[in-house]
Parts: sequence; structure tokens; C-alpha cells
Amino acid sequence: MRPELKKAYIQLHIAVFIFGFTAILGKLISTDHFTLVWHRMWLAALGFFLIPKFIASLRATSLRHFVTLAGIGVLVAIHWLTFYGSIKIGKSASLTLGCFGLTSTFTSVLEPLISRKKFVVLDVLLGLLALAGIGLIAYYAPDEAPGSGNYSLAIAVGVFSTFVAALFSTINSTLANSIDTKVMSFAELLGGFLFLCLLLLADLDMGEVLPVNAFDLWPLTDAPELIHSPYADFIWIGLLALVCTNVAFVMNLNAMKHVTAFTANLAINLEPVYGILLAAFIFNEHQYLNIQFYLGAGIILSSVVFHSIYKARAAKQHQ
Repeated sequence: MRPELKKAYIQLHIAVFIFGFTAILGKLISTDHFTLVWHRMWLAALGFFLIPKFIASLRATSLRHFVTLAGIGVLVAIHWLTFYGSIKIGKSASLTLGCFGLTSTFTSVLEPLISRKKFVVLDVLLGLLALAGIGLIAYYAPDEAPGSGNYSLAIAVGVFSTFVAALFSTINSTLANSIDTKVMSFAELLGGFLFLCLLLLADLDMGEVLPVNAFDLWPLTDAPELIHSPYADFIWIGLLALVCTNVAFVMNLNAMKHVTAFTANLAINLEPVYGILLAAFIFNEHQYLNIQFYLGAGIILSSVVFHSIYKARAAKQHQ
């Protein structure tokens, strides 16, 4: 194996592992998810100015494209709010990550609609299989127990979050070839941050789903885990914004220059697996989840892996 390819594989899997760790940080951060996402977005946006050649790429981007991307950032903000909201509501990173495996399901429907392509029957069938997996998880959701949360609401919010993630990812794929990806991420982060500021000004609170009234400009940690300090949330939010967003983004981008699309997609699909394993190791979440959850998650992830293999073979046949 060539040294640059070996390095690319290592960078790719580290990046995906870091992406999977975002759910763990979401649970470690004791503050509400609106405050969490608000701070993550402005910090990560500033972090892009530390990346070499970013300013030059920013100057080369047209105002029309920038405004369009900022609009897409509203979807990014909604995705993050509901993703971390699902974790907070269910008090489980594993449950939310199980829902996140439905991304391919929603993409199989959204991509033909947005890109005006034909529906692929196998994509839809695999999507239905994944839906069966989430249905199994939802139907057999365990009753609330000490240390657990509202699983039913967490699943509903998590599935909606996955739909929004698939929506903005599909829209982004139509723009990725014409706009620098660093600028895309920066503009979307900035647009999402401004959207959150508007929600804050409008005082649009929706209880535990959108706790705007709980916003804290200076979040201190009430019950710190791992790092026993009232400033633990500052550390976790900093890691979430700069490491899990900026550093992981750059590593993933560098790896994509050397690995095939199939390898990249297959690795990215491991994100829920890494996250669920980390949640079991760090939080002992397996004690709150039943065998039906793992069976459902296995069905979802199997459909995702099979979908990746099918896409890779189809791409080779068209070469």
C-alpha cells in the first residue's frame, strides 16, 4: 500500500471516529441543546479562519452563492438542534445514533426529487428495510427507568433530525463541485448561527424540543462528568466546535483526495457504530437498551452497508 494511501485511510477513520464522538460530547455537555448548538456554530465558524488558504477561497466565492449557502445553514442548525435534542430528551446517544442510520433511506427518496433523477427500486427497498429497523426500535422502546429519558419523543425527534440531515446533504451535493467545501461549511455555520440568534430574539421556545428560554451565554456545568469542573462544558463545547468540526473536516477532506467514494461512504457509515460502542463504554448505555434496539440498529446498518456495496458495483459497471 502506498504511504499516501495508508495515511489517507488512517485520516479517514480518525475523522469518522471523531464524528461519532460528537454524540458522546452532546451527552457529556450538561447545558441545554440550544445553548450547545449556538456556541458550537460561532466557534466552528471562526475556526475556519485558522485553516490555510481559507480567506483566499472565501474571497473567490460570489455573494449569491454565499447567501444561498447561508440559507442552507438554517437546515444545518435545525439538524443539530434536533440531533442533540434527541440525545437530551432520550438521555441516550445510542438511541439517536440508531435513528441516524436512516440517512441513506431519506437520501434515496430526496436525491431523485431534488436532482430530478429516476428512483432506484433497490434504494427504496433498502430504505424500507431501514425503516423496519427503526420501527422495531420504536415499538419495543423500553419503559422509562432511572437514568433513562423519554425514548418515544427522542426517536421522533431523532428521525426528523436524520431527515433534515439527508435534505441538506443532498442539496450540498449539487453545489460541491462549484464551491470550495471549506467556504460551504463556513457560510452554512454562519447562516445557522444567525438563524439561532433570530430564534433567540423572537423568544420562540418549544419546551424540551427547543429550549430557547434556557439559553445561557456563559454555561457552567451543574453535574460534570469525566472532568470534574464547573467549566467542563466550555472544554467539551470547544472540542465539539474545533476538533469535531474543523479538524475532522480537514482530515476527511484530505482523505477524500486519495480514497474511492465507496471507501469514504462505507467509512462514514461506521459513524453510528463507533458512537454506539463509545456510549456503551463511557456511559454504560447498554443497560438501558434492550435486544430489540440492537437488532433494529443492526438491520439499519446492514441496509446501509449493502447500499454502499451496491453503489460501488454499479459505479464500476458504468466505467
